[in-house]
Amino acid sequence: MPVSEPPPATPGTRIRWDRQRETRFPFGRRLPGAEDIEAMGFPPPWIDRPWIYATMVCSANGAVAWHRAGPGDDPVLAILGGDEARPEREADRRHVRHLRCYGDVAIGAQTLREQPRLVQTPQEPGDPPAPALYGFRLAHGLPFHPRHVIYSRSGAIDLTLPVFNTPGIDAIVVTTRAGADRLRASGAASRGIDLVADALDTPEGLRRAHERLFADRGVRYLDCEGGETVLEALRTAGLLDEIFLTVTDVVVDSRRHAGVQTIPGATLAGADLIAEGSAGAAGAWRFQRWRLNPR
Repeated sequence: MPVSEPPPATPGTRIRWDRQRETRFPFGRRLPGAEDIEAMGFPPPWIDRPWIYATMVCSANGAVAWHRAGPGDDPVLAILGGDEARPEREADRRHVRHLRCYGDVAIGAQTLREQPRLVQTPQEPGDPPAPALYGFRLAHGLPFHPRHVIYSRSGAIDLTLPVFNTPGIDAIVVTTRAGADRLRASGAASRGIDLVADALDTPEGLRRAHERLFADRGVRYLDCEGGETVLEALRTAGLLDEIFLTVTDVVVDSRRHAGVQTIPGATLAGADLIAEGSAGAAGAWRFQRWRLNPR
């Protein structure tokens, strides 16, 4: 992807952190050439596993997902206000891309099925150039594009999806032993797809898988963009270190959707709100950073 100069940010698309308590850690606090992004510091990874953070969006009344009624029923799009162009929407898009620049990225297989064209890069196809984000990666010895970690217990993944076939994108599937057998039979090796297999239905197995990502694959920071099953498994295993949460002004009518999921109180119970901000003086959305595992 090209890394030419990006267009200037429009007013109201920069997150202003009016509450920012993370000042101890220098990694990521400076992004040369990214004056339109207010950078943030990250703690060092743990001694045996990556520092894992989630990126989530929820409605004003806490809804994060529901059972889709069909291909056009996209909970995330609805929570973001549909196709309406707003400064806050652009600020959230830039925020998500920014968080992809620090290490590698992760997603659950079900989310990938629902968004089959998704490739989690700092500059997605059609995006404005992001030279500062890629420059940060290269300056810190990271590959140009983040590696993509896909979680799948069953291994039932369509290997023809773009995430497995985009030049420069390396994919790692974290799965079970049965899932690994299925992926091998589907031709994972011929596509250069790396497999990490363990007992993902147990916290111990999930932790071992991330220890192997750390020790054998050099994964130091992992940006997990969902879905809810993956994030809950990581939280239950004590592996989810922080959550970047965008709270929109959309109010979801739970009567119009089946299986509405909200952010459970247990997810943020005991978490520390270390940063909060908005986009522009009149921005109605809130951008929050919650620390689950203190350093």
